[in-house]
Amino acid sequence: MESAGDFLVYFNIIRKRLWLTILLFIVTIGVILAISYTAKPVYRATVRLQVLASDSSDVSLFTEYKSSSTATDIQQAQNDFMRALKSGFVAWQTIADLNLEIGALDLLEGLSTSVEGDFIVVTVESDDPGRAEAIATSQVDNALAYYREGRATPSRVLLTFVSEQLDASRQNMLDAEAAINDFKKGQQVDSIEMETRSLQDLLRTLTLERDRAAIESERSDIYAGIYRAEQAKALQEADAIARKEQELLEVAEEAAESGVTVDEEEETPEEFAPYTRKYYLDVARQQEATAIGYEAQRDGHAQSVTMYDEMIAERAADLEALIDLYDEYSALQRAYNRAASSYSFLLDKQNEATLKQLQAERLGYIQITEPARKPDAPEASKLPQLLAVGAVVSLLAGFILSFFLEFLAAVRRTAKKQRVR
Repeated sequence: MESAGDFLVYFNIIRKRLWLTILLFIVTIGVILAISYTAKPVYRATVRLQVLASDSSDVSLFTEYKSSSTATDIQQAQNDFMRALKSGFVAWQTIADLNLEIGALDLLEGLSTSVEGDFIVVTVESDDPGRAEAIATSQVDNALAYYREGRATPSRVLLTFVSEQLDASRQNMLDAEAAINDFKKGQQVDSIEMETRSLQDLLRTLTLERDRAAIESERSDIYAGIYRAEQAKALQEADAIARKEQELLEVAEEAAESGVTVDEEEETPEEFAPYTRKYYLDVARQQEATAIGYEAQRDGHAQSVTMYDEMIAERAADLEALIDLYDEYSALQRAYNRAASSYSFLLDKQNEATLKQLQAERLGYIQITEPARKPDAPEASKLPQLLAVGAVVSLLAGFILSFFLEFLAAVRRTAKKQRVR
């Protein structure tokens, strides 16, 4: 019973001020109809862009950047591009390009974006189909240029710095190379290492030849001694024969003087062949000639040993002088290697920065897949939905306002009764 009574109270309140609810309903519907019929048609132009998974555009001299996931890179690129798309600077560029008579806020108010996976959808609303297409195309192009310029800035700044350092590094390398060339000209050597190796090989060859000459000298001396000994033996035999002949001659002379006849069997000095004194003298001369030849070889080899010793001493002195120059040459070579390494490193960084800048400026990591086109028809009217929402809202507002006015009336009545008492 209580619930039914409360319902009757609420119903009476609404019925008492039903005129107010009806008035709000009529005004709301009228306003919606007036706005709908007087509003200009809305045309929408859409541009669809895709974010490309690509390498990072950052370039560092020494620090390696931490790798991030492809999804994170794509999301970051989408956020950066949408910020550029809704930038007032980009909006004013579009207004200037199209000679529009609106402000940046008005232009951005008709622009909306949405993300669909790797894609970005840009929508522009306008009351003119051509203008909608032009604004969408120009705004996206300007935003892409602004976005790519920002992505290329780190590479461009580093490229400028590296190019300046590269010029200085190149000059240092040329100076170090000139110092090495001056050293080579002054010392008349092309390469300390090659010259040292050549001298070492020459010293080994001279030492080997000197040892061979010493061996040949000793061998020739031995042969000469042997033939001198044979010569002495032949001379001894010749002397013995000479003495024998002398004895025979003396015997013959004594026999002649005494009238004794010598037996026919006794041989004369000429009958000693082939063991004659002449034969041994010839043998002695032959042995002497051979010995002289070996002695000449011995002396020649001994002289060669002396000459080799002098040559070895000279080349050893040259090698020692080269070794003394090695420290200076090594210092110059190390300076050149450092300068060349620095130049090569900076040249690689310059190429990397150049490629990264071109990649950011031309590729830009974001490409238009579906350009804007002129809308064929305006967007469908939402009048039925607006009328339904307006009707519900106006009725609810009328009911709430009726209860609020009834509450105020009750408060006034209570206050009046208290004053009467």
